[in-house]
Amino acid sequence: IPVVSELTDAGLTVSIDTVKAEVAEAAIAAGAQIVNDVSGARYPELLEVVAGAEVGYILMHSRSTPADMQRHTRYGDVVAEVYEFLADGLDRLDAAGISRERVIVDPGIGFAKELAHNLALLRDLRQLRGLSRPVLVGASRKTFIGVLTETDAHERLEGSLAAAVVAAIGGAAVVRVHDVAETHAALEVATAVLWPPEATDGSTS
Repeated sequence: IPVVSELTDAGLTVSIDTVKAEVAEAAIAAGAQIVNDVSGARYPELLEVVAGAEVGYILMHSRSTPADMQRHTRYGDVVAEVYEFLADGLDRLDAAGISRERVIVDPGIGFAKELAHNLALLRDLRQLRGLSRPVLVGASRKTFIGVLTETDAHERLEGSLAAAVVAAIGGAAVVRVHDVAETHAALEVATAVLWPPEATDGSTS
């Protein structure tokens, strides 16, 4: 909590990652502006804290708990099912007093998903834009990148950069990453190529 206070005092936006109402309440009191709920809005007491605090909220697709989520990876159409989960979640948040204007949606890359599911969500991410909410993707250093590149977590920079660029192309408004400077540079180049500004400085090098 003291770290949250120091960061907000420095003018930074802080998102607190928790499913516990008491942790969220303390972090919000210390200045946190966003609550990242990896439970998928499972806990009413947490939603009550968020509703009363008027802070931002990240709704993430998840199944069960992190301890056993990988035993719940059966999907018919993963993109459609994640979309439906998030759409239902937005309705539940409305009912709990959390307006959807405060909500960012997250498909939950790596949470109760196998390799093919993660790839499908990144490939068809644009479909989630139909929810009319900003989309967040947290793929950095995830296991699926390690499976594809046969690397340990600390060796997954290149794969993480590729995932971040793909997510941005697919319409992600936010990417959650470990390697901030490297990801920023990769996204700057991708943005310049794919969405060039109307005016340039004339440089050709």
